[in-house]
Amino acid sequence: MGFVRKRPPTTAPYDPALRMQARLWGLFFYLIVLAFLGAVVFFVVRYQPLSTGNFTSSGPVTADGANGVRVAYTGGGTFSFGFLLINDGPVPLTIDKVQFTGPNELLVPLKVEMAAKRHAGAIGVGAPGLERFMQFSLGAGDRRWIVVRTEFENCARFAQGTFETYTQFLVTFKVGPFTKHAWVPLPRNIRVDSPPDWACSARGA
Repeated sequence: MGFVRKRPPTTAPYDPALRMQARLWGLFFYLIVLAFLGAVVFFVVRYQPLSTGNFTSSGPVTADGANGVRVAYTGGGTFSFGFLLINDGPVPLTIDKVQFTGPNELLVPLKVEMAAKRHAGAIGVGAPGLERFMQFSLGAGDRRWIVVRTEFENCARFAQGTFETYTQFLVTFKVGPFTKHAWVPLPRNIRVDSPPDWACSARGA
């Protein structure tokens, strides 16, 4: 019967220098990842590539100047306007919501519509290409025609001779998995004058 002599297992000698080098490489890699994530977060927080272009309106416009349009409050009437929403950035976006005014202002939103850029300028109710607003993708350099329909309300909340000027609107959009909210300037300012007392029956109610 033969016997096989086994060698005792050998272990590499402990080298403090190599262990410290491995730790330093691990720390270096961790810092790189952390810096990358920080740059991504910083980019997303500051990123706002939306702008607007073109402008058309439908309603009781009394003046149309370089600074915008002036609209006469008309009880029971409506005012619509449209513009191009443009993605000037290199990253595709998902547009979730466009919000213009609130329920307590002279212009109260009725609905928002949209159309492909080839239908830019469409403003009439039922115009070809216009459809109810819903979430949509806006590619890099792309644009979409947006129409906002409002009605005149709340004249009793505003004294005769006062007015409201609308200069921007709120957009909720996504950049990848991140949701952002941004105030975007309108292509033209919209000024609405509060009517005289005789044209606002709610003031005497």
